[in-house]
Amino acid sequence: MKKSILYIPLGFMLIATAMSCDNTGKSGSNTAYDEKPAAAANQVIEYTNLIVDLSNKNSDYVVRLVKNADRVEEILKEKSNPVFLGSIIKPIMIPAFNHSKITVDKPVDALNKADQAFFKEKVAGFISSFDKIKATYAKLDDYLKAQDFKDDKGAKGLALADSIRNDAQVFFDQKVVLMKRVNEVADASEVIILKDSPLKDYIIAMKADMQAVRNYINLLEEGGEDYNKISAAAQTAYDGLEKDQAAHAALNLANAEKESKGSSYKSFCDSYHEFLLMAKRMMRDAKEKGTMTESQLESLNNSLDTMIGRYNSFTK
Repeated sequence: MKKSILYIPLGFMLIATAMSCDNTGKSGSNTAYDEKPAAAANQVIEYTNLIVDLSNKNSDYVVRLVKNADRVEEILKEKSNPVFLGSIIKPIMIPAFNHSKITVDKPVDALNKADQAFFKEKVAGFISSFDKIKATYAKLDDYLKAQDFKDDKGAKGLALADSIRNDAQVFFDQKVVLMKRVNEVADASEVIILKDSPLKDYIIAMKADMQAVRNYINLLEEGGEDYNKISAAAQTAYDGLEKDQAAHAALNLANAEKESKGSSYKSFCDSYHEFLLMAKRMMRDAKEKGTMTESQLESLNNSLDTMIGRYNSFTK
């Protein structure tokens, strides 16, 4: 795969919700929240969801910056026609709007003291790393617009592209650490919220589906360059997805309908079905050509994003 694809598994590794209990409904290792009231648990979930939203949004943008940096390097190293550098456009980032009083930079009081200190430090560092990448890319963008590569034979451009990639790896390493704690804290709080919820079975099913899809895409991203080597594993994983989708789509919707969530759950199941149809086509094509393309992987990730969005609509 291209170098930029190496960043995608980390960039998209976490489902866009902080809720993450397992199929048994048991809590994770963080027992500090076991006795918290539901109101406090909801506050923790709202805060951790803000972190996940920030992470996903910033990660997506960093992946796009890295792809541009890779393209700049490719053109400069191959001594291609420099006119192609003018077609590399700085990605647009739409600002997020948060109407809640809870903000990502101020950990909520419902968190224990250790977690408050952790998130205050790690979130600040995560944002700082993101800002550093943006600032470096701004220099690269100016470099391209001024066509300074005509003066230094691309030396500064290559150095800036390399810095962007290195800083991106630091950024994604920080994300892994941050999200590990998010999951632990959210696990414990979710158990409290879901304990007597009529929507528990649907939420657990959807989360299991999203994680299974994520694992399947990871398999393709890691080995899709030589698809024939992973075709058997990919087919086995796909068969499991198909089986789970059918089982979860057949869940009794009585409780969901009582909460006016029936259509939302059906919408999620439909998006999962569409994902499977797309994946089936791509697997057939990859088997014929011997490779899974970056464009195909991006389409699968986009389809998972649709599932995530519909899950988020269900849980609102």
